[in-house]
Amino acid sequence: EFMEFQVDAPEIFNEQLKTIQEADDFIILDMFLFNDTYDGQKNFTKLTETLTQALIDKKKESPNIRIYMLTDPINSFYGSYTPEHYRKLRDNGIALYETNLVKLRDPNPLYSGLWRPTLRWLGNNENGIITNIFSKDAPNVTVRGFGRLLNMKANHRKTLVTEDAAIISSSNPHDPSAHHQNIAVKITGQLQEDLINSEVHALNMSGGKLNKNDFQINNRAYRSDMDYTTTLVTEGKIKAALLEQINMTKTGDRVKMGMFYLSDRDIIKALIKASKRGVGIQMILDVNKEAFGKEKPGIPNKPVAHELVSKSNDRIQVKWAVSHGEQFHAKYTLFQYKDSKTSTVILGSANLTRRNVGDYNMETDVIISGRSNLPVFHRLNQEFSAMWNNEEAYVTDEYEVKKDPSFIKDVIYRVQEFTGISSF
Repeated sequence: EFMEFQVDAPEIFNEQLKTIQEADDFIILDMFLFNDTYDGQKNFTKLTETLTQALIDKKKESPNIRIYMLTDPINSFYGSYTPEHYRKLRDNGIALYETNLVKLRDPNPLYSGLWRPTLRWLGNNENGIITNIFSKDAPNVTVRGFGRLLNMKANHRKTLVTEDAAIISSSNPHDPSAHHQNIAVKITGQLQEDLINSEVHALNMSGGKLNKNDFQINNRAYRSDMDYTTTLVTEGKIKAALLEQINMTKTGDRVKMGMFYLSDRDIIKALIKASKRGVGIQMILDVNKEAFGKEKPGIPNKPVAHELVSKSNDRIQVKWAVSHGEQFHAKYTLFQYKDSKTSTVILGSANLTRRNVGDYNMETDVIISGRSNLPVFHRLNQEFSAMWNNEEAYVTDEYEVKKDPSFIKDVIYRVQEFTGISSF
């Protein structure tokens, strides 16, 4: 298995484009945010347009290549309009599907319980009357589209697989996301087959009629001297894997986490317990002051950080990713096991929230394990240390600078996490 590791959003996007350009047989993409909609004057890198064009160019150059793209209905505001790039892709023979979210469990049951027997059955037309909350310039949205938004569910995956390689990442081909900090890994071998299997299921749930046996990977990619073990995990299995790793840690082991949202109660409790066993835990968290271009009050990370630091008697160390409007959108947890000199990293699309790892949203992560001195672990450890110590630039703030022991925020976060009436 070959593995490459990327941490910078432009690097990740360029690697995705390169992988698309090198494919000959098939390309399967699953991307959550795939649009160029945003408010404000900023000019962002045109990721959506670039990706759309790359797929069209590939199809023109290799007419026999099969290209399937699955994305989330948020990009058409749940059927309120058909985005221009959807039309372009379909006109050029690329199969674009929107995920059938009705098939997913309801994380917001109070609302969805009312929606399913009523609004769900109304069709949708493209003559919206409500201003688009993501951008004034985007087409208006329909009441029904808005009704669907409030179910608060998503296909949040960010994957790409061809006959040559698989890329699992935390980054979206979405213009305003161009400056966010992200993480990705490129892998060849068995993981490609697992990802194909997973994505064929997802496409078929959303109207596709594919057979996973029609997608054969390039076996030249296999090597017998595999240094790493890799496992694909989706949805609730991500949480199970993470809890298993945290619960295995002993005195002297280390956990290093970079996370956009951390709110899952079981994971928080497991981390506090581990800190009391003498596990060194360092976390870089996003300040949660911005999402979809809207201001946010620091929920859930601020109350969660307060709980982690105070209940562990300061054993858990937290720093805040410095933000100039962009998000610290990475989602990874690195485990360093002292006795066995091995490391494990779990990374991908999943935030550690009830919705992301509680079998509601669709998510894809990968677990990578091996000797601690292997390149992937070495590079991630270096990246983490450089951020933690502000070695290359001023990118993290001490916990004290932005701590917020607000009881009210703690209550709001817990209610939102428990009921599912939240945006995280």
